[in-house]
Amino acid sequence: MSSKGEYRPAEDTFFLLDISSDIAGGRVLEMGCGSCFVLSNIAADFKVGCDLIRPDNLKQELDLVIGDCTRPPFRYASFDHVIFNPPYLPSKVIEDVTVDRGKEGIEVPMKFLRSSLKLVKSGGTIRFVLSSLSNYHKVEDAINKLGLSLSRRERKLFYEYLLGYIVKV
Repeated sequence: MSSKGEYRPAEDTFFLLDISSDIAGGRVLEMGCGSCFVLSNIAADFKVGCDLIRPDNLKQELDLVIGDCTRPPFRYASFDHVIFNPPYLPSKVIEDVTVDRGKEGIEVPMKFLRSSLKLVKSGGTIRFVLSSLSNYHKVEDAINKLGLSLSRRERKLFYEYLLGYIVKV
């Protein structure tokens, strides 16, 4: 993490890039874009990031909105893909805002998911990463209740699994 609190690419960043590597063309929004590493490495026609903090080294080809990603200033159904690697670790106390987020670890991911559902076009995808340490079953249940197609990939780390989701809208 930088002195500003910017998230540096780590295993979960590379996993999000991996599950998003087939994106070619279209309009992509990355919520909580952090360093913009993933967004910079996706082959989309239009890319925009949203975060509370401006990255230290923003690439010129990216547009950035500084603000609350759960209330992004975009029209409904304006993106082909929405991607995010939100803070997802359960915590009683927020020690690191880039990873710690609430009792179940899904509080921010659920807010991002609800916003994404409004912003992604029909036929588009929402792609995101969670931890097996979070209450990820609750997120999967919410997606299944909406009748959306959901696929999950897993990547083993030392003490957890990273869970990569692709939701087809």
